[in-house]
Amino acid sequence: MGKLELKWRVFLIIAVGILISTLDSSILNIANPSIAREFGVELQDIQWVVNAYLLVITSTLIFFGRLGDLDGSNRIFTWGFMVFALGSLGCSLSRSLMILVGMRILQGLGASMMMATGIGIVSNIFPDAERGKALGLTGTMVALGNMLGPGIGGLLLASFKWPVIFLINIPIGIAGFYLGYRYLPNEEKEGEKSSFDLPGALILATVVTALLLALSGDGLDLYLLGASLLGLIALCWWERRAPAPLLDFGLFRNRTFVVGNLVAVVAYSTHNSVVFLLPFYLEAIQGLSPASSGLIMTTAPIVMAFAAPLAGHLSDRYGSPPITGMSLGLLAGAFALFSFLRVDSPIFFIMAALAVMGLAMGSFGSPNTSSILGSMPKEKAGYGGGFISTNRNLSYSLGISLSVLFFNLVFDRRSITFDYQTAFMDALHTVQTGAGILVAVTGLLWVAYHLGRRRSREPIPERDTI
Repeated sequence: MGKLELKWRVFLIIAVGILISTLDSSILNIANPSIAREFGVELQDIQWVVNAYLLVITSTLIFFGRLGDLDGSNRIFTWGFMVFALGSLGCSLSRSLMILVGMRILQGLGASMMMATGIGIVSNIFPDAERGKALGLTGTMVALGNMLGPGIGGLLLASFKWPVIFLINIPIGIAGFYLGYRYLPNEEKEGEKSSFDLPGALILATVVTALLLALSGDGLDLYLLGASLLGLIALCWWERRAPAPLLDFGLFRNRTFVVGNLVAVVAYSTHNSVVFLLPFYLEAIQGLSPASSGLIMTTAPIVMAFAAPLAGHLSDRYGSPPITGMSLGLLAGAFALFSFLRVDSPIFFIMAALAVMGLAMGSFGSPNTSSILGSMPKEKAGYGGGFISTNRNLSYSLGISLSVLFFNLVFDRRSITFDYQTAFMDALHTVQTGAGILVAVTGLLWVAYHLGRRRSREPIPERDTI
């Protein structure tokens, strides 16, 4: 690596971290039906194998992002590899759902350390003119992890039991730790004293946990939902008085920051509802093997891998708003296709719908991220990257919890009078149609918002100062 320019040397190390975290998630989506069968649990239980991982990431990303701004992002990123590898080892040795969920929490902590700091490191080391391109390439790594995961997971599950999907993370994690320790430049944070908002992090974790628990049972738990709302109020009260607050409320006066993150919630949550539920459709309804299901699920990330760098380049040239609007339109179109799924839908139709979804999400990620980070001061890039990743992972969790909630509500009602396949398909169509309507409305509001800004001749800032 010695002959590589510094920025590309750093990028390659960050790319390994992005790859390992996304590879793990995409493999697990294919393994979920197998794990559920082995442990004898239902859909609302197995979702916690995914949600526990996302929960700890969501609760700690901002914390690690701010810690990176204070004490150096490179060090935190490097140690994230080791924590992730240890969590993966624990997952592979788990013999009960409870232990597996616990080890997923440790694994998520390592992933959070990498996710919170990686985007900020890339954003800061590349000049403004190349930021979109670099972030587009990180999007390619996300797509590559998602692309390799289902196929690798399906092939591994065809020959081995599910613990093997975690074992493959260990050598990657160790290699990443070595590369980070050996090649990432040391950072000096002179004159800055580290201060951590531990109460804020704990309150945030409580809010998110209560919210996901409220959505994860057989129905909506109003008591837990109320507890989550009260916790949110307490979080806002505390953060305005904390000496080193976890949340930077000044950024919420930045409309580019706020709108970009709100749109991301819709895109990522609806997308993840498909990623979570579709393998169950392919295996339980279509009767496919995990290997076949995994290969079909690679369609979307393959398209994402090609779309992400192109979208990053186009956003550098034409700006983020038109690319983001186009991606929302494509995502709504993908859900329209999914709403036509049937018990015996041909495989090419399923893959076509996944391809449109992959094009949509590949076109969305890098322009959205570039727009948000470009509206922030450079010294807050670590915080910005942490917030973006927090928002994305919270959206993933919400997508799973809400889709399972509505799926179960419809399935339980329809299964009283209809057979399993009919009840399953009705529930799946309800989730997909609702998600499609939400994306379409968001896309129309996005277009109206930016047309309004253009007519008022209000410039969209490249890097606002708060």
